[in-house]
Amino acid sequence: MNRISYISIIVIIYLVCSARTCTEDEDATAKKEEQYIMNLKESVKHVFMSDSLSDQLLRAFEITAEEKLNDFADYMKIISDTTLDLRFRQQATELVRNLFVASDIELQSWSRVYHVTGLNTLELLLEHSISEGISCWIQPSQINVINPFTQVNDSTVTGGLSFIQNCIPFNTTGQFEIVPGEVAIDIYIIKEIKSFGDKQLRVWEVYLGAIE
Repeated sequence: MNRISYISIIVIIYLVCSARTCTEDEDATAKKEEQYIMNLKESVKHVFMSDSLSDQLLRAFEITAEEKLNDFADYMKIISDTTLDLRFRQQATELVRNLFVASDIELQSWSRVYHVTGLNTLELLLEHSISEGISCWIQPSQINVINPFTQVNDSTVTGGLSFIQNCIPFNTTGQFEIVPGEVAIDIYIIKEIKSFGDKQLRVWEVYLGAIE
C-alpha cells in the first residue's frame, strides 16, 4: 500500500468517526435541551399553579399590573384615533377587555378628562371611543403601588396602584395637559382555568379593576 492510499484510508476513518461523534454530540445536546425545556415548563407550572404566592412573585405580578395599565393606555390610543382603520381599532377593544376583570368595571376617574358624560364603565368608554373617537389619549405616569397584593382567598388576590394622567391631544396643535391629582386603580390576581393545548390548568392571571 503506497503512502497516498494509506493517508486516504486514515482520512476516511477520521471523517466517519468524527461524523459519528458529531451525531452523538448533537443527540446528547438535543436531549439536554429537551430536558431543560421540560424542567422549565414544570417550573413555570409550579409557579403559576401554586396555591400560595411568594413575596417575590407578588412583586413580579405588581410589575405585570403596571405593564397592563400602560397597555390599556396604548390600546385606548388606537381605539380613540378615528384616522385609523376600524378593524384595527375593534381588535384593540378586545385586547382591552382581556386586561380587565369585568367589562362593566367602573372607570369614572379615567374618563373624567374627556369632558364627555356617561363614560363611567369600561364598555361605555369603548363604545363611545369606537363610534365617536376621543380628542386626546391618556398616558399614565408615576405609577406606584399604594396597596400591596393581599390574598383574599385561595383564588383571589387584590391590590392597588396610583398614577398621574397625562392628557395628550391627537391634534398636534392641542396642548399637553397633566391632570392634577392621583388616580387609583384596583388590581387583581385571580386563579382560573386556562387551556394549554389539550390540557386545562388552573393558573394565576393578573387583571385590572376599577379606576377611582
